[in-house]
Amino acid sequence: MNQQQVAFLRRLIETEPPFRPYSSTAEYLLNAEGIGKVQGRRVVYTQRDFAAARNLLKVRSFEISRQVEPVPRSQVQPGESEKWGALRVSEGLVAVVPLGLPEVLIPTGSMLCMDVRQALALPFEVLVFCENLEPMQLMQAYGWLAAHIKGRPALALFRGAPGFFRTDVAHEMLALDTRPALAFFDFDPKGLSMAASIPRREALCLPPREGLEEAVKAYRRRDLYFRSVEECRAHLAAQPEGSDVAQAWGLMNGLEMGLDQEHFPQDSLS
Repeated sequence: MNQQQVAFLRRLIETEPPFRPYSSTAEYLLNAEGIGKVQGRRVVYTQRDFAAARNLLKVRSFEISRQVEPVPRSQVQPGESEKWGALRVSEGLVAVVPLGLPEVLIPTGSMLCMDVRQALALPFEVLVFCENLEPMQLMQAYGWLAAHIKGRPALALFRGAPGFFRTDVAHEMLALDTRPALAFFDFDPKGLSMAASIPRREALCLPPREGLEEAVKAYRRRDLYFRSVEECRAHLAAQPEGSDVAQAWGLMNGLEMGLDQEHFPQDSLS
């Protein structure tokens, strides 16, 4: 979701209006997430919709409400700690890992932090949107990703987390870019649901089925499945039959177990 959609949901939760004017954002949330109901030239809302909006933000790891904007540490008033109420050091930055960019070489296991505009200017051909930071830093360990990247210069982008790199900033970069995107998420209902919502998604990045199923059975993470299955079931069941997300959901639903990215099968990415 982009910043406009997140802001719309937050206002919906905060004010609980009986209706809002019909708009592109209201239309998107109505069609994509089932929030609201069209009535003439407006969209009406009930308590069920407010609960759905709150749940959607939670599932996507966005804060339910936006606090009053703090200031940069350099602008804190005299006599006050630069840490009190100040912006985090990573404010406005995204965390990325270049893959196969000759102009941008970094040590294995490290990452770059930069402004969104700087990241968008890098000469990559495909964007890999990553749920978790550690797997993104160690992407060279997942050799099977080569089948999805297909030899193209790529840029891995961390999706952010509350209290860390901002989720909405990463999503804004995803929305501003025009290049194909790869979804690299945990193998759990929440991860599949987020992957299904990635714009310009070319593929869902999962290990080959045999290795994935073997790892899922070995680690027995039933908690990952049951933690988010009910809130994501309807969205996943609505995915096109035969799509990569639908196939992954079928496997997961049959196993009733998930797997975190950190335990995906590894072999060096050449």
